[in-house]
Amino acid sequence: MPPPTPIRGLGPDTALGDAARRILAGRLADVRHPESQLDDELGEDGVHDMRVATRRLRAALQVFQATGKLTRLEADVKRLQDALGDVRDLHVQDKWLDTAAKGKKDASKALAGLRESHLSGLKSREKKLRAELERWTDRTVPRLLKKVDTLEDAHRFAGKRVRSHLRQRLRRVEKRLERYADAPDAASAHALRKDLKKLRYELEIFQPAFRRTVGALLEVLVPLQDGLGELHDADVRLELFERAAAEAPPGQRKAARKLLPQARDERAERSAEIAREVQRWNAEAIPKRLRKALT
Repeated sequence: MPPPTPIRGLGPDTALGDAARRILAGRLADVRHPESQLDDELGEDGVHDMRVATRRLRAALQVFQATGKLTRLEADVKRLQDALGDVRDLHVQDKWLDTAAKGKKDASKALAGLRESHLSGLKSREKKLRAELERWTDRTVPRLLKKVDTLEDAHRFAGKRVRSHLRQRLRRVEKRLERYADAPDAASAHALRKDLKKLRYELEIFQPAFRRTVGALLEVLVPLQDGLGELHDADVRLELFERAAAEAPPGQRKAARKLLPQARDERAERSAEIAREVQRWNAEAIPKRLRKALT
């Protein structure tokens, strides 16, 4: 995952409006950077990089909402993020199927059919993404640039409002961790992943205000988020093969049944990794350390 562009010269006493203008400009630049990669082909790397960048931009639009009316712009960025995600999801599973097909000559034809069926909606998703990219360039970017220049807020960058917001976000993650510990299913894992992602991107935004304390904790947070992302991909893949094993044409059903044990084993492995990471969070009192950093 590409890191965000670092914003230099910010500190705890920077005016929130000034920080908002500079950080939003930086996050916007990060979204625009992969645009050229997607001009000719909607390649895997370009789609992934732009999707991550749009998530970070949305996080900044949400946390700086008080500096100006940003809700509509955030919704426009979400439209692009969703279109990127729809294409990215197919890329992830197709890459796995491509790897799984290697060395399986006896099932290569059936696997090819399974891949073709899985990718049947790619063209329509790419068409939608092309339309959203055009809308992004022609409408959203100019409005964002115009809006960024108007943002004002005299509160401190590391003031009570910001700390309170981040503590609330942390409490949500703690509740999600508890629910996942009680029921480590796909739904609770996905919910934890979403809230953890929001916490990470917001901590990145305010890292200049909290110096090295938050930076060190971000390093601990990233492995859990990455692991939950891999678990989510495994859950999507498992559901895909379970449905194909029941509903696909005969050859594809056979291929899906052959792949199901591998998909189940990988899901179990990812789940065990998450369990170890959650245990480490508890052993190292990471939520407590985060709360202390935000007081």
